[in-house]
Amino acid sequence: MMGFFKITWMVVLYAMFNLPASKCTLTSTTVKSYLTDLQNSYSKNIFPKYSNYEQVSVMMGLQLISINGFDEVSGILELVAKLKISWTDENLQRLYTPTYSSITEILVPQDEVWLPTITVYNSVESLKMVGDSSYHVRILPAIGWIQWIPGLITKTSCSVDATYFPFDKQTCDITFTNWGYKESEVHLYSRDEVIDLSLFTQNEQWSLAGSKISNFSKGDNSFITFSITLERQPTWFVLNMVLPIILIGLLTGLVFLMPVDDGERVGYIITAFLTFAFFLDMISSNLPHTSNPMALVVYYLTVMVYLSSASTIVTIMTLRIYEKSTDVPRWLKILVAIILARYCCPKKQISDEEMAGWAAPEKKEQSKRPDVFAPTDNITYRLVALALDILFFVVFILVNMICTIVFLAPLSSNGS
Repeated sequence: MMGFFKITWMVVLYAMFNLPASKCTLTSTTVKSYLTDLQNSYSKNIFPKYSNYEQVSVMMGLQLISINGFDEVSGILELVAKLKISWTDENLQRLYTPTYSSITEILVPQDEVWLPTITVYNSVESLKMVGDSSYHVRILPAIGWIQWIPGLITKTSCSVDATYFPFDKQTCDITFTNWGYKESEVHLYSRDEVIDLSLFTQNEQWSLAGSKISNFSKGDNSFITFSITLERQPTWFVLNMVLPIILIGLLTGLVFLMPVDDGERVGYIITAFLTFAFFLDMISSNLPHTSNPMALVVYYLTVMVYLSSASTIVTIMTLRIYEKSTDVPRWLKILVAIILARYCCPKKQISDEEMAGWAAPEKKEQSKRPDVFAPTDNITYRLVALALDILFFVVFILVNMICTIVFLAPLSSNGS
């Protein structure tokens, strides 16, 4: 009873300060009388139509407040919103008499009237009816119109397409249905085409690119879907993931410019390989574990890992060739002469150490021989190793640039 009187005085205060001057004839006696009739002559368990064969049209709208989080790995969207639900209750309309003409609208607890059993259909937590006993509904007694505005904090499932990560867009649906009633009994619809964003607070990682509202019927049930399109803010991922991968890929080819005698080639290329493996693990932890579709950046990083592995193999092979002291086969001499452009530019007859740049200064002065030699003369395995370094440096840099363009260029346009 104390709760009843508390609600009564809240209604009286609301009416006194919110009604126009022409409506100031509203008194606490009138409100008490209406609430008494509501308790005695109305039942929330009765269908709000004269005939149970008639359909109740429930209008719904969604006012999005914030996006608390979006877990791409598990495909869960968490948001805060307000629902705007309204319908006409003919049983309330029958309670209206000229005696209550001064009551244009009134607030009553939601448990006092019939409510549609609105439920988040694709919730990942529980299938419970929205609303709380502490909420109120607004009634216009003259027409039996009811407006119900429950708050909503929900986690819904969302199918993630990370093909164009980190420039991807995700479309997530929040679907509602009316449990226990058929489409012929309760129909859900909306007059709006988009979600209300007047109270929306932007998310740091995701921006809202668009929204739409649609309703449909399935299995003799009525559904209404609020769809939102989220666009990722890519700056952090570009600066901390994409650009380092591109730079490390370019550094992989520079291993062939390192002096052979320093003995740091293998350690350098293995470090690059481990760096790619680290980035691959870091990106995979931010993406759903699915192979269809898989992000282009994952394909790109996987190719970079393979290129780094191939670069390691080639580096070890050239080191082995550098240490050989046997005669160089004829076909290999021709290949080296082509790589070093000897067929185009005749060279003076100097030692192989001078050609590779490894001879000491005093040795260079003692071995001045102005004779011109044939393109395949004076080629040792050291020159073979030098030629292969030049060849593979160019090849790996070109392959890296081509892979970067092929895999990363479509990201900025998001596949368009």
